[in-house]
Amino acid sequence: MACASRSRCSFKQAVRQIGSFAYHFWMKDMIPLRYRNGNQYLHRKSADYRSRVKRKIRAYHAFIQAGVVAQGLLQYLAVVAPKLVWDSFGSWLRTIRPGISPSEFVVANALRQTLPEFLLAPAKTNSLTKFIAERQDTTNMRIFRLAS
Repeated sequence: MACASRSRCSFKQAVRQIGSFAYHFWMKDMIPLRYRNGNQYLHRKSADYRSRVKRKIRAYHAFIQAGVVAQGLLQYLAVVAPKLVWDSFGSWLRTIRPGISPSEFVVANALRQTLPEFLLAPAKTNSLTKFIAERQDTTNMRIFRLAS
């Protein structure tokens, strides 16, 4: 089923594929609101409370922006390297057609398929691999066990 407009397709991909709107930034001290009452009256709260709410809003914005960047990268890879993406996909789709760029779903799955091998590559040749591997417990991560 095709989307009626490009922006609606992008929004659906952001929600379903990327998870851009799957945020849950809870603030422990935030006062619970009744259903359909979104007004906090922040001007009546302490400066400390207002600053914590602002911090929560900044985290929300950063999360959405990271999702938009991730979606843009998936689209870029689909257009620039479609053959590599299809070769790395590792599954079957009835709609694979030569000359047609893969969807964001296909690119995301291709990246998932190749991530373990990428992370286990020699760190000497790739600084990103070194950066990630130095900060992870490779013996306790499921993704590393899949690659070994």
